[in-house]
Parts: sequence; C-alpha cells; structure tokens
Amino acid sequence: MTPARQSLRSYLPPLVSAVLVASLTTVTPARADDATCYAASEREINLRKEGKLREARDQLVICAAPTCPADVSAECGRRIGVLNAALPTVILSATDASGNDALAVTVAIDGAPFATKLDGLALPIDPGSHTLTFTIAGKPPIDKTVLIREGEKDRHINVALAAPAQSSPPSRWTTQKTLALASAGVGVVGLGVGTAFGVIAGSDASTAKNDCPAATCTVAGRVSALSEHSSATTAGNVSTALFIVGGVGVAAGVVLWLTSPTAEKPPPATAPAVSRLHLTPSFTPLGGSMMLSGDFQ
Repeated sequence: MTPARQSLRSYLPPLVSAVLVASLTTVTPARADDATCYAASEREINLRKEGKLREARDQLVICAAPTCPADVSAECGRRIGVLNAALPTVILSATDASGNDALAVTVAIDGAPFATKLDGLALPIDPGSHTLTFTIAGKPPIDKTVLIREGEKDRHINVALAAPAQSSPPSRWTTQKTLALASAGVGVVGLGVGTAFGVIAGSDASTAKNDCPAATCTVAGRVSALSEHSSATTAGNVSTALFIVGGVGVAAGVVLWLTSPTAEKPPPATAPAVSRLHLTPSFTPLGGSMMLSGDFQ
C-alpha cells in the first residue's frame, strides 16, 4: 500500500464521524416538550373565556410552533386567526395646552403599563371596561374610563392634557341696572300705596256729603262732615304725593336701565365712586316730596 493511500485511510474515520453528526443535527431538530404545547392550548381556552385575549394569543403562539405535535400546531394556528379577529385595538392620542399632539406620554391600563409613547399605532386591548391613565411630565395624570367591545378595531381615544385657559365673558349685569330695579320698585310701591290713599280720600269725601246734606244739615252733621272732609283732604294729599313719588321712581328706573352700559366697567380714577344711593319720600298734610341722595367716595 502506497504511503498516499495509507494517509487517506488515516483521515477517513474522523471525516465519516463529522458527516454523521452534521446529518443527525440537521434531520432531527429539537422538539418542544409536548406537555408544554398541550398545556398552552388548554390555557388559551380558559383565558379566552375570561376575556383575556392578549394573554390567550401569547399561549397560542407557544402551541402553534412547528416543533409542537402537528395536530396541536395546526389547531393553534387556526385559533390564532379567530382570536386576532376578535381582539380589539385602540389608537391613543393626547393634546397639549396649545391643542397640538403630545408624543412623550405614557399610558397605563388599569394600573399596569400599556404604552411608553404615543406613535399613532394600533394597540391590542382586551374587551371590557378599562381605566386608561395618561401621564406627561410636569402635568397631573388624567384618567379616562372606556368600554371596549370585542372585535372593535382602531378605536380612537384622545384626551386633552391641559385645555387652553378661557377667560369668562364679562358680566352683563351692572350696578346701574341694580339701581334701576330698586328705583322702579320704589315707584311701583308708591303708585300702589297712592292708589289706596286715593280710595280712602274718595270714601271720606262721600261720607262727608252724606253727614251734611245741603238742605237738611244739622249742627252735629256739620261737625262730622268737617272731620270727614279734613280726613279726605289729608288722604288726598298723601295719595298725590305717593303718585308723584311712584311716577318719578318708575321713570328714573326706566332711564337708568336704558342708559346702563352692556358690561360692568371700573369707574375712572378721577370720578367719585357711588357706594350707596338713598330714595327718601316725605309727606305732609299739604303734599309730599322725594329726596334722592348718595354716599360718595
């Protein structure tokens, strides 16, 4: 045997061993534990019943692996398609104080981490009622409760992290309008009381005529008639004064109301400020009057 053939024979056993090892490694892949595959399939069924679709899908990924038994892998692969159709998805967004989209926002679902940023992508979520907590640096977190329905896809959920400040509209009620109502109220009361005194004056005048008829007036009747006439005169004067007060009050109220500004404005620095106004009626047997006064600062 030539030296060359002896050298080739010396290398042949190691070469055959290497080929056999490579063949066995390629032909026989490592299989997943069958018990793990079956257990994952069973857990998916229970999680599906509990509405925990995201966890159920994770179990289907395990049992659908090609290293699981063929029948289990095929069944889990089929159920993945069914579950993906039922699994809801949401698209989260938030706006800042200027109304712009906020990106550096973290979101928790029922207290557990859910999203580390808002990028516009659809995120899978379990059906049911959830509390989403949106948090951005420097702002208090905002909770939003939502009801997610099975099979609902790409539902948009937005929160305003800080709404722009809005100034309240100026009040249309003014001090002058308050004075207008007060003046008109005094006027209405004056007219009402004046009417009552007018009725009394008329009644006393009628009684005086009955007590002392022109043809048969007695001394006693004349005395009684004079008393009734005096009472009628006094009531008439009071009625007249109250009508004047009432008329002036109502007129002043109308003028104050019509000339009132549409919104309250601070008085000029050089103008005196009125703190209180007084409307004081006074009466005498000869008539009446009304005094309008005020306290100025």
